[in-house]
Amino acid sequence: MTAAIRRWRESSNRKVVPARLVPFVALIVVIVFFSATGRERFLSVSNAIFLIQQSAIIAIPAFGVSLVIIAGSIDLSIGSVVALTGMVAAVVDRAYGPAPGILAALAVGVAAGMFNGVGFAIFRVPSFMVTLAMLSIARGLTIIVSASQPVNTEQTLQTIGRMPGILILFAACFAGATILLSYTGFGRQVVAIGGQERVARLSGVPITRNKVLLFVFSGFMAAIGGIALAGRVGAATPTAAVGLELSAITAVVLGGTPLTGGIGNMTNTVVGAFIISILLNGMVILGVPSELQLVVQGLVLVGAVYLSIERIKIGIIK
Repeated sequence: MTAAIRRWRESSNRKVVPARLVPFVALIVVIVFFSATGRERFLSVSNAIFLIQQSAIIAIPAFGVSLVIIAGSIDLSIGSVVALTGMVAAVVDRAYGPAPGILAALAVGVAAGMFNGVGFAIFRVPSFMVTLAMLSIARGLTIIVSASQPVNTEQTLQTIGRMPGILILFAACFAGATILLSYTGFGRQVVAIGGQERVARLSGVPITRNKVLLFVFSGFMAAIGGIALAGRVGAATPTAAVGLELSAITAVVLGGTPLTGGIGNMTNTVVGAFIISILLNGMVILGVPSELQLVVQGLVLVGAVYLSIERIKIGIIK
């Protein structure tokens, strides 16, 4: 029995190295495929700028989701929180100016993350359920705040959400998230929680506090994404970011972060965001119907999970 377990573990470990190459191979494949099929439309400068902007909108919230997934949990509320914070930013901006609007949006994002973190870490509601509840709450609040009407954004938010502002914001968020994960004690503790929570607890890692902070960070990044999205579109709408949680989670998993946690980095999340953006953009160029685009995105997520998941930990997925 021991020998069989050892052989199974060795075979699982051998699959890890090829799996790490999947995001980069997939990125090359989609670029080559749509370059050949979309030609001038796909390879144009305007389309390249669009892809950078769209990838930033996906990647910024995905940085927060990455940390949550690395810890072995999940955040399904990200799209609705992006919509809510973008709406708050636009409404407060029109009434009081850009600085109060941005601060209000960030405060709402942190509050949403706190709700998720406290519900999960302290009240022991599974992360799947508490963030699913926040998905509904945030979307409802977005409709209430907006009175079911779009709200145009002012010049400052549009500057943030469009080139080169969004590229600078994207780079700053990437740098901050990378430093937090790779170069701080908190980041190492997050990896330890995702790798083996019981061992981390016995080692003195403050599990409850860190889980709350994980979701606070996710809410904060969602707020930045909401501000950027509202600025890029030029308006905050009640239906903004519908399905963004799927794109963000797919980007994280495509980047090689398994849903079982313990592994991941922000560079691969960026690669995953570009893959999703290129895939969706390329299908639009080729005239693929929107409903089939959703089917393809779902299939990509399932395939990415299959390739990246650590089956030895399958029994403790949260």
